[in-house]
Amino acid sequence: FSGNTETGITVKITGAESLRKRLKANNLMMTPLRNYLNGYGKVIKEKSKVHAPVDTGALRRSIKYTRVKNTGRIPNKVRIFASAPHASFVHGNPNKKFRMSEPFNRTRPHFPPVKALTGWAKRHGMNPYLVANSIAQKGTPIVPFLKMGFRDSAPERKVLLSVAGKQIERQFKKGRKNL
Repeated sequence: FSGNTETGITVKITGAESLRKRLKANNLMMTPLRNYLNGYGKVIKEKSKVHAPVDTGALRRSIKYTRVKNTGRIPNKVRIFASAPHASFVHGNPNKKFRMSEPFNRTRPHFPPVKALTGWAKRHGMNPYLVANSIAQKGTPIVPFLKMGFRDSAPERKVLLSVAGKQIERQFKKGRKNL
């Protein structure tokens, strides 16, 4: 003992650089995450179409999702939406917090433009002015078809996540053999 109270341990990890390269998320997760998010959007879109009310079919046809691109950074989201002009009136306010356990509600009473209701009212044999007046008194019933599609797609989304996890694991093990 030389009187030096400092003790030190030096550890050298061999292969750390190759491990760091293998763990880079771009190489490991890029393709499985893209496949997962694209599948996620597709399954919610299909389940939402089942719940969307049908009059002319425009609302169902307007349900889409943004496909995740094959290039660029690691994807972290997919957007599912309905682009029909009347989608927010049927689905409800997208900015309001909504829980699936709550009963379906109605929009707050408002007086919509009669011109917007004319086609629907005539197809159902009603007077568009009376329909507008009824909405002004009671609001309209909402059908949160996107949220219902999300709820009903849980088993499929679970399978997609499992598949993505297995693909990442397989890619990791494949890279491990090269060490």
